[in-house]
Amino acid sequence: MKSFSKLLSIGFIISILFLQAFSLTADEIIDKVDDNMVSSTQQFKAKMSIKKGKKLLKKEYQGYGQEQDEKFILEFTNSEDLGVKYLKIEGELWIYFPDADDVMKISGHMLRQGMMGSDISYEDMMDLDKLKEKYSTELLGEETYRDSECYKIRLIAKVDDVTYYKEELLVDKEKFIILKMDLFAKSGRLLKRIEYFNIQKHGEKHYPMKITIQDMRKKDTLTTVETTEIKFNVEIPKDTFTKQNLFR
Repeated sequence: MKSFSKLLSIGFIISILFLQAFSLTADEIIDKVDDNMVSSTQQFKAKMSIKKGKKLLKKEYQGYGQEQDEKFILEFTNSEDLGVKYLKIEGELWIYFPDADDVMKISGHMLRQGMMGSDISYEDMMDLDKLKEKYSTELLGEETYRDSECYKIRLIAKVDDVTYYKEELLVDKEKFIILKMDLFAKSGRLLKRIEYFNIQKHGEKHYPMKITIQDMRKKDTLTTVETTEIKFNVEIPKDTFTKQNLFR
């Protein structure tokens, strides 16, 4: 009888833990995702490959990011694009061309173009807000994806200033990292699919070191970004995020 009571107690504890595991709301899950992906500052190096049919382009870049004022600067270091730089400060984006020693602001219809011909549009580069700031959230359930138990979350735009009206995410339940993101137009058409791989732990954060981006409106195209180095909460040199720095 005592053994039976003990089993009941153990079963009760397990059931409580089980319920607690499912007690997170969609907003709380997204908060944990943002905590993983967002830091006050970042320093990074990365490689990018752009596949278009049989053509394959390879590029490398490095740079800094800062959460305050949504800033980043990146500079391409591969020989073909050596010295090309991008600077973003809040809602503005500039590109520097070393051959012409000139800076151009990217705006209007140009924002729909792909950076360096990739599947990453300039609109994607501009859309760095925390997800909850522009989307309402809904927890749809759970599913297994690439051997990971995931939360399935739907995001619906609550403001007009968004690139994608709807997003559907699969979030790893243990690491709180997005493993797959489908991006939709208001019509329901699937526009892009982004997948995250090689999740590594950096201090208290889990971070995807490889990302693939596929524009579903195009045939046989895929962009892969592999982060080769990432540092969080680093000290950034003075005047890094300035237009003058583009000319250096």
